[in-house]
Parts: sequence; structure tokens; C-alpha cells
Amino acid sequence: MNANLQAKATSYLREILGIEAVFSPFPDLRRLPLHITEAYEIGQCALSGKEFLALLARDAGPTPAAMAKHSDWLHQKTGLRSLFVLETVGAYERKRLIESKIPFLAPGQQLYLPDLGLDLREQFRTPRRASFKISPAGQVVVLACLLRRMDPQSEFTGAGLAEQFGYTKMTMTRALDELRQLELVECQGERRFAKHHFLVTGRELWEKVRPVLRSPVKKRIYVDEWFLGCDFKAGESALEELTMLAVPPHAIWAITSEEWKKIQKEPGLHLIPSVSKDMAHAEFEIWHYDPRLLAEKPLVDRLSLALSLSDIKDERVEISIDNLLGGVPW
Repeated sequence: MNANLQAKATSYLREILGIEAVFSPFPDLRRLPLHITEAYEIGQCALSGKEFLALLARDAGPTPAAMAKHSDWLHQKTGLRSLFVLETVGAYERKRLIESKIPFLAPGQQLYLPDLGLDLREQFRTPRRASFKISPAGQVVVLACLLRRMDPQSEFTGAGLAEQFGYTKMTMTRALDELRQLELVECQGERRFAKHHFLVTGRELWEKVRPVLRSPVKKRIYVDEWFLGCDFKAGESALEELTMLAVPPHAIWAITSEEWKKIQKEPGLHLIPSVSKDMAHAEFEIWHYDPRLLAEKPLVDRLSLALSLSDIKDERVEISIDNLLGGVPW
């Protein structure tokens, strides 16, 4: 199994409890079904005189309910209890695993081994850096729920969301794993067919997730003219149409990286340095995600717009953003 995580687990047990863990390959790996070996890296672990199967989940990993089923099946077939070795464990996963009495180890966070009478909790969750922001795909899912681009009360799958928003299944799996660890969604079922639903919706969801949402703007580019084909007004150009804010000095448009590559091929393109942006006739905001996923022409969606302007320290803009959010039908 993963050598780095295995070393962390060994060091953690030695330093915290003085227990020596001995990891080794599991000799009967070929006898296990494909859905198990695809879901986990599997080894064997000797701990305080007791043998365990050491299971490291691949990718985002199965849900706690699926882990419980796999643990029971493996115990019946091999006679060994499973010890799930986790990179990190969120409050939702921790609660479900303990309720099911499933042994797990998250180095630096928690050791739960009911077989040995151990439940050591150093911290419930690795503290997130203040700069942590969820992925663009995760943000699209949250905003789509808030903007009713998807039914906030309905269940959904990672595959369905991947198809709806044009992401790969792997990207969407990771995005949903982020939202699950933030305790925004929960899911049931096997990893590939798990059905998810939001735990909170509306204004409560917005307030809870706001600290980890990012500005959709990856980069700002200033030009001496704007080109046909720009569909979504953004920034103060959009805010001016939705509130009483004065007309900005130049037009602002939200585009994708792919659209910017096409614009760069246009003849006569002349870039304006950011220090001279007041001379620009147009501004392009290159977004982390396609504005089409959440909005309809000619304006970007209200929530992405508010996020894109959150760093502007201007009382007029701040008041306009408050008015903007007041118009969202939570």
C-alpha cells in the first residue's frame, strides 16, 4: 500500500502510543473480488499482537456505509478485521465510522480501534488553512444548488453532475468528496453509484460555505477594444445593470480560458498594462469555470458576481453587493 501513508501511520502509532505497527503484503489478494481491490490498496498490519487488514481507499474512497459492508464481508472471508488507513477524516466520516464500530487510523488526527479498546482523538479535523478554497467544480455544484440550476431537495450522483456540468467523473468525485468533508452533503451507496443530497440549502448553505468559496476570476486582462462574441457582462458592468451603481469606465466581460485563446488570435488585439487600466476600453475576466453553467445571457449569475467583487473596498460597491444578494430567492 501507499508507502508514504504507511510510514506516517507507523510513526504516528510509535510516537503517540509506543505501539509498533508492522505492515506486510496481504498474501491472498488475488482471491478478493475486483470491486474490493479497485476500491482499496490492501495490505496486512500486525498491531499489539492482533492482525488486521490495512485498507487504503483509492481516489475519493467509498462512503462509510460501503466501508462497513466491505469490512463485514472481508471479516467473513478472511477472518481478519479491517483497519481503514485514511489521509484525513472529516466530522461526518468520523461519526459514521464510529457508529458502525469500524477501526480506522488517520495519522495526526485520530485512532479508533475498538478491538484494542483505543479511541484517541488529537483533533476532529485537520485545521484548514485560511486560504483554503474549494475546487471550481465543487463551487459550481454549490452555486447551482443555491441558484436552483438543480433541485436543492433532490438526490444526485457524481456521474449525473459530471454530465450536466461538463466535468470528468473523477473531477466531480473529488468535488463531492470536498463537499462531504465540509458537511454540506452526505451520500449513500457504493462509490460509483452513490446518491448524494445537500444537508443544508438556501441562505444557510450560502453562509456556511461562503468562507471557502473563491472569486471566479482567475485573471483580468485589459484591452483597447472588445470583440464580438462576448456573451456575459461581469464585474461592475453587470452590477450596474442589477443595482443603482454608476456605469463603469469600461465594459467588463467574463470569458473562459478557451475563449481567451480564440480572442488572442484576432487581428489588431492590443493589450493594456494593468497599471494603465483606466485607458482600457474593455476588460476580460478569465474565470475558473464557464459562466454559462450558472447563468443566462447577458449577465453572469448574482452569486458569482458577488464573489468576483468581494475584494473591492469601495462602499458603493459593497452596498450594491448587499442589494444584489437581497434579490436572490433563497
